[in-house]
Amino acid sequence: MKLSAMTDPRPKRRRPVAIALASAGVTATLALAACSSSSSSGSSSASSAPAAAGGSSSAAGGLSVAVAPSPANPTVLLDWFPNPDHASLYLAKAQGDFTKAGLSGVTLQAPSGSQDALKLVSTGAMPLGISYTPNVVTAASQGLDVEAVAALVPTPLDTLLVSAKSGITTVKGLTGKKIGTDGNPVTVAVLNTILKKNGVNPSSTEQIAVSEGLIPAMLTGNVQAIIGGYRNVEAIQLKLKGQTPTMVKVEDQGVPTYDELVIVAQKSKLASDPGYAAMVKDFLAGLAQGDTAAQASPSAAIAALKPVVGAGGYTDADINAMVPVTVADYKNPLGFGQMSTSQWQAFADWMLANKLITKSVTASDAETDAYLPGKGA
Repeated sequence: MKLSAMTDPRPKRRRPVAIALASAGVTATLALAACSSSSSSGSSSASSAPAAAGGSSSAAGGLSVAVAPSPANPTVLLDWFPNPDHASLYLAKAQGDFTKAGLSGVTLQAPSGSQDALKLVSTGAMPLGISYTPNVVTAASQGLDVEAVAALVPTPLDTLLVSAKSGITTVKGLTGKKIGTDGNPVTVAVLNTILKKNGVNPSSTEQIAVSEGLIPAMLTGNVQAIIGGYRNVEAIQLKLKGQTPTMVKVEDQGVPTYDELVIVAQKSKLASDPGYAAMVKDFLAGLAQGDTAAQASPSAAIAALKPVVGAGGYTDADINAMVPVTVADYKNPLGFGQMSTSQWQAFADWMLANKLITKSVTASDAETDAYLPGKGA
């Protein structure tokens, strides 16, 4: 397997798997921030260098350190710029679902990096965040004080996309071909799992790390397939440019299924602080209404999302095409927000087997459904 690299200036928005708090100094700084008091407005933020909740921030180890707001008006740190994956959040906010559920408001804030949510939530510097199942499993293996409390997108979005111009119609046809990846170790492991299941030796392919340059690599013909892009984003971008790809769902090709995006909270605080636990329940109750509304009316979700997606570079045409596909994937056969412990365990075991984590993880230590509407926590 030949590994190459290409670069592209487009901002990263995908999940890096390595998660580690920097030094004890960072932890101390975060603890001081969490002890400070501040109030937060109910407006959302989508700037490229987002201000911390309450307007106070400091830099430590590359993190944007935020002051935790009142539990009645929580800030939710997104995984990246507002994008189609977040449609239910912004629709719930626009409809007033969070206030109807008992909160005085909710701030949806873009981070400075896609790892920030887990780091800041685990230290108590942010009340809630959005992250990815592989990252949460990694955090659990490292002992971070965080757990998933709801599935925001309850299915994988990462998809192997095969170029319409390549003439390739099966995974087997990728033998000897160039495949672009985002360079993420999880993505590479997913790709190799798919290749092996279809009788393709990964060493027979040239895997090119293009970072966020997946679309240019495909459009220029530099690669015959890409992975690390989403079926509701990159697949749509290619279609809009007249190159509808062949889509291969990773969960159908030997990769254990997983929840693409999840809501994360501080684990110890859920157990020790009834007010915090009540806030999480209220937030999820409001989000459930936004989720239902987005599925029932993609046009309403589009209208709620369009004012905030500019920083991510999305056009109206992008959002009009991407959101209906996204909200269709909100449908959860288990019920809103619910996560399957057995599926999480299978995915964690797969990560261990592929050397993506160094310690085994018990799924019930990484996720809980106890704070979802109708549950007893």
